[in-house]
Amino acid sequence: MKHVLVVEDDIVLCLLTKRNIELMGHKVVEVVTTGVDAINAVKKHKPDIVLMDVYLAGGADGINTMHEIAKFDDVPVVYFTASLDESIKPRAAKTNMFDFLTKPIDFRELETTLNKVEKKK
Repeated sequence: MKHVLVVEDDIVLCLLTKRNIELMGHKVVEVVTTGVDAINAVKKHKPDIVLMDVYLAGGADGINTMHEIAKFDDVPVVYFTASLDESIKPRAAKTNMFDFLTKPIDFRELETTLNKVEKKK
């Protein structure tokens, strides 16, 4: 069982993602909607993986948030976005990116990805 932090500003997608991750047998430690809350949640919960939307409300950026998190934790991240902007992937690759998924999320693909993540020791 992986401990997953979900960072997404669309509350409906948050709830759907949380439910699906739990049905996969993993634990969602928290669902947050901002980069600041994501930083605090990683400090608090020490998740095995972060599921991070690239674009968050208020112009926040999930990739920049992961750069901040990397200063104190090397948690892997699965990014997801509806954007087809190819400039995103090279930026994301400079973080501890485990995978990159597009919206709408294919939960079978997410399950395969989560099952590949090595648990922290």
